[in-house]
Amino acid sequence: MLTTILSGLFLLAIGQGLFLAAALLLLGARRPEVRAANGLLAALMLLCVAVVGHAWLGIAGLYPAWPHSALAVLPLGFATGPLLYLYLSRILHDRPPGRCAWLHFLPFVLVTLALLPFYVQPASAKLAWMRGLEGPPWYAVLAAVAKLLIFLAYLRACYRLLDGAAANPLAPGLRRLLGIWLVGGLLSMLALALDFVLPVSADAVGALVLLYFLYATAYLAIRQPLGYRPPMPEPEPEPKPRYGDRLLPDAERGAFLARLEACMKNEQPWRSGELKLEELAERLALSAHELSQLINGACGVNFQDYLNGYRVEALKEALHDPARAGHTILDLAMDSGFNSKSALNRVFKAHTGITPGEYRRQGRGENGVPAGV
Repeated sequence: MLTTILSGLFLLAIGQGLFLAAALLLLGARRPEVRAANGLLAALMLLCVAVVGHAWLGIAGLYPAWPHSALAVLPLGFATGPLLYLYLSRILHDRPPGRCAWLHFLPFVLVTLALLPFYVQPASAKLAWMRGLEGPPWYAVLAAVAKLLIFLAYLRACYRLLDGAAANPLAPGLRRLLGIWLVGGLLSMLALALDFVLPVSADAVGALVLLYFLYATAYLAIRQPLGYRPPMPEPEPEPKPRYGDRLLPDAERGAFLARLEACMKNEQPWRSGELKLEELAERLALSAHELSQLINGACGVNFQDYLNGYRVEALKEALHDPARAGHTILDLAMDSGFNSKSALNRVFKAHTGITPGEYRRQGRGENGVPAGV
């Protein structure tokens, strides 16, 4: 009876998870501002579906009929915490993943590579391996412990993200979901410790936790449309010092200006079309206002015009580069940091007096290089 009930619940959860993932991806296609966050949440839903599906095979006694399912989901738990953390970071703070975001998935990649020799074995070898098992292999138990510890560490990081976004209307619902994950992680640890006493396996308990998460996400989606990002309340404006007020001593101004120029030349952060004043200021150990004052005082332009100057110069160089003659103007512009065609034409013409196409044709006429369109 218990097996029949669990089997039905797991099948319903699989369908629910697939529906949620599809809804998130379709909504992301219509709403570019939530596309990245929805993609991360959809990946998390599909991961849960895979784990629940694997547990259903075990409850239904179908492992022998699907020998390639053996250890197939063992690495997936290492990706759960990173996906949840990156999703919350994106939906709460609109914070894009950095260059090193892939390092979050390093344990998942390493475990997958370690199991690769097993995965490529034929079905007969895997079936013989399953029949010879008298209990969970030691490395599976070790991996389960490691997954739980890593996941709990990511849960702690997720709570810190929520603490920093307490004013966001999405925060209460997301905090409840994190509570579900926390209870689930603790139950999974208990199930792992008492595997020989429980009427179901630790894998089944873990799948039940994910089932709970899938249905809780669906419930939250009914109360709060998926992908919805409500407007943040406007904070009370604080009086800001005028640019004439000194925030940086003269002795430090030159050093920070040199550091800024070195950063722009060597790291080229302006190639990111989403670069914000606060992000660049953090790199230089300055406040946003101090950096704005520094750029305004030293260069006589605002932050965006300062970035666009570097982008225009990079695009001019690319447009006259024979090695990149086959690239479209838009591709070169995106690589230079422009994030839209309208901004590209307006800014480039403001700096040079001509359009990018005219500038490329000038270079072709001077250098005799056939230009790409």
